[in-house]
Amino acid sequence: MQAIKKLIAYQTCEKFDTKLFVALQERYKTTLQKDIAILEINDDELIILFKYGAFVCWNTSFDNIKFFQDFIKKYEIERFEESIVETLDYEISNEFSIKLDKLTLENSQKVTKIAISHAIAQNIKLEQFETEVQKSIEENSTIPKQLAKNGAMNLSKKEISKKIGELYLAKSKINLHYDLLDTPEFFWEHSEYEPHYERISKYLDIRSRVEVLNKKLEVIQELLNMLSNEQNHKYSSFLEWIIIILIAFEIIMNIAEHFL
Repeated sequence: MQAIKKLIAYQTCEKFDTKLFVALQERYKTTLQKDIAILEINDDELIILFKYGAFVCWNTSFDNIKFFQDFIKKYEIERFEESIVETLDYEISNEFSIKLDKLTLENSQKVTKIAISHAIAQNIKLEQFETEVQKSIEENSTIPKQLAKNGAMNLSKKEISKKIGELYLAKSKINLHYDLLDTPEFFWEHSEYEPHYERISKYLDIRSRVEVLNKKLEVIQELLNMLSNEQNHKYSSFLEWIIIILIAFEIIMNIAEHFL
């Protein structure tokens, strides 16, 4: 049994600029696959970077990670103020397993680490989605209370439109990235490593968390419908008042003409 090593995963931004992949090839020994880059830093030091803002470091020294983070900084799109970080221990032994945040790999092959990294990276991307959706729900939690108490919302048409935009952005972001939470295309060519991916995904409870996330998205959809209905109601009321004013103006004009 070999020494215990560290696996550290980071989610630092919404996504990486595609120019980063060219820059990595110029700076590191890099292998490119669909939307991922595999960087061989030193012997047994590996970084696997995913286009959607995540990268997984295998037995990589602090100095090399720090240099790498500085190197990719200018290619980060919508950089987070605080990165999402996950750490696991791993070792090489006879049989693959994961228990108590400790991985045991049956070999140190690069393809094995890539397979596992897919699940680890999806996990921290999912954490980002969970945080954003929960924040969106909490920020708009007063809307149902206002409707229940007053029968209307104390928001202008512009404010309602802005809220609809913010909620729709949160909802669409998840749907646009939903393929990230499916089995990656990598396993079409490396199906023998899919059990590794599935086992890590099950350990991290990814599927049930996606189900919970979808339930929260349904809450956002309900909020969108409420806001849309309220906006339509306010617009209809505005038109009704315009019509009433015009009718009243016409009556006044007719009366004025009658007496003049």
